[in-house]
Amino acid sequence: MMNPAQFATLLDQYLHDTLDAEGLQQFRAALSQEQYRQQFEAAIEQQLQQSGLAGPEAVKARLWERLQQHTDYKERLQPRRINWRLQVAAAASLLLLVTAGVYYWNVHHKPARKAVTAQQVLPKPGTNKAILTLADGTQVTLDSANTSLAMQGNANVQLSGGQLAYNGNGNTGPVQYNRLQVPRGGQFRIVLADGSRVWLNAASSLRYPASFHGSDRTVELSGEAYFEIAPAANQPFFVKVNNNTIQVLGTSFNVMAYTEEPGIRTTLLEGAIAVKTPKATTRMQPGQLATTTPDGSTNVTVAQDVEEMVAWKNGYFLFNHEKIPGVMRQIARWYDVEIEYAGKIPADREFGGKINRNSSIEEVIRILELSKIHVKLSNHKIIVQP
Repeated sequence: MMNPAQFATLLDQYLHDTLDAEGLQQFRAALSQEQYRQQFEAAIEQQLQQSGLAGPEAVKARLWERLQQHTDYKERLQPRRINWRLQVAAAASLLLLVTAGVYYWNVHHKPARKAVTAQQVLPKPGTNKAILTLADGTQVTLDSANTSLAMQGNANVQLSGGQLAYNGNGNTGPVQYNRLQVPRGGQFRIVLADGSRVWLNAASSLRYPASFHGSDRTVELSGEAYFEIAPAANQPFFVKVNNNTIQVLGTSFNVMAYTEEPGIRTTLLEGAIAVKTPKATTRMQPGQLATTTPDGSTNVTVAQDVEEMVAWKNGYFLFNHEKIPGVMRQIARWYDVEIEYAGKIPADREFGGKINRNSSIEEVIRILELSKIHVKLSNHKIIVQP
């Protein structure tokens, strides 16, 4: 059964004429439910208001009158007697009328020009960007350009398409540590000297040796990263996160360790890992989620949706009954915006749905609004209202 957030996504695509055939079929089916019909009509009402047609009530009344003439609108409100052809025709007619009405109103009722003020600069989606700190303290700003960097120990360093790659993993010479820092509004990938691959999310950093020496491979993480570890039975891989350590034996997993989150969340996709805290060592199986609290306690559960945990790596947000503060924290990190709450948000209010991370901030806000999450944008601040 479709949830409100899924319908909001379909509605947004419908209003912007980006709905494919399958989505249109789902959208039609959803309109058989009263709550979604009301949401659809509210969206049309919002379009009228934004177009300046809400003021001239006579114009709006004529639009609705013509809509009712096109279809037996009262009959359409009864789920058991829906005529899909009439419904689709009604929707098409309404959008046509709205377009025509907007054109008429803009042409014949041009408001007096207001004094030009500084245009609001809207936050943009994140991009590939990071700062690399080399062993000697030199900092290099990275983006999606292609270039070669200075040798680091025994490793050649190559930058290409938003990815930093270290080639060469000799065991001679002193260990040289590098740090890759990704700011808010950024993301970056790195291939370590052993061939392991790491995706870093916004507001994250990774400290690692340019080449791995000795009996283990150890890196230090803050923020969030997805790991694909190259197998090496005689050289286990360790990820240090605050006071905790994740031991790896060739696997794929995601770690979210932002300080503003309630705990460290480790999701295992493939292989086997052990989460070590000052209190205990917890072994994990694929498909499990380990949540470690600040006191060192670890709770392991079955991950309800592994795809949700790694959606950021694949280019989108995926929320499944996520509380509003959790949703807003992810949006804040990616769009580099502040979040302000204008009142107390009900504890049971949740959001579910899928949003492309390349979406503009306006599109994200529109989807949230269609899901009855009241937000407004003020420069680089999103204000959330009850």
